[in-house]
Amino acid sequence: MDFSDIVTIVLSITALILIRQLLLMSRRKSEKSLEADYTGEALDPHALARVDEESMREFDILLDNTFIEEE
Repeated sequence: MDFSDIVTIVLSITALILIRQLLLMSRRKSEKSLEADYTGEALDPHALARVDEESMREFDILLDNTFIEEE
């Protein structure tokens, strides 16, 4: 057995272990996401429709940043 054969075997085993770890992590993450109690509903949906000075200032800043990026 050459040195390159040993390196190939070690790298193959390492790759298999890493793939296994990635699969285990993705399974754990999907299980945790199912347990989450986030409903996606706003606490006060009517507040999203209100327009005040602060929200208009933030909107202007966002618009200015958008036009600067496009130029």
